[in-house]
Amino acid sequence: MIGAIILAAGSSRRFGDDKRKAKLPDGRMVFEQTIETVLTSFDDVLLVLRYGDTDFESEVRALFEAEKLRIFRAPDSALGMGHSLANAMAEVSDWDSVFIFLADMPYIKPATIEKLRSSLESGRIVVPVHVGRYGHPVGFSHEFFDEIAALEGDRGAKPVIQVHLDRVVEVEVDDPGVLQDVDRPEDLSSS
Repeated sequence: MIGAIILAAGSSRRFGDDKRKAKLPDGRMVFEQTIETVLTSFDDVLLVLRYGDTDFESEVRALFEAEKLRIFRAPDSALGMGHSLANAMAEVSDWDSVFIFLADMPYIKPATIEKLRSSLESGRIVVPVHVGRYGHPVGFSHEFFDEIAALEGDRGAKPVIQVHLDRVVEVEVDDPGVLQDVDRPEDLSSS
């Protein structure tokens, strides 16, 4: 099974408020759009929240009744993205592969996700490339799960990619959404 992890455990320091709840031009919240898109492409999705995010978890559950959406509050989320991702890997050890999404990237097209999924093979890491730049989501086959589970700090899975550049499959995509995250309020209208 290929599953998806959505990382939504950050502190939104640059945004100034909880950017997950910020409204996009169509009225949906950033995290809501991201989750909707991911749920269209995966049968098992793990949403990773901050450890103390009980109120936000309730909001998500009220919006999404999908059985394929699981919610996990990462115990080490305050220590950075790498820690949150490492915590989450214990929840998905039975998957064959995983794609890692960032909750603040609501502009990725479902067709892009399907193209990336079809490129992921055993022993490989799949990275979308748009205008020469690496983007998200990144897919990892099961062989890399232990390394992801050992991550620390705030760099996400970049160290795993850098160690295994010879196993990376670069997939050219015509989708600027793989590069567009919402870090500041002005990013909300850049779709």
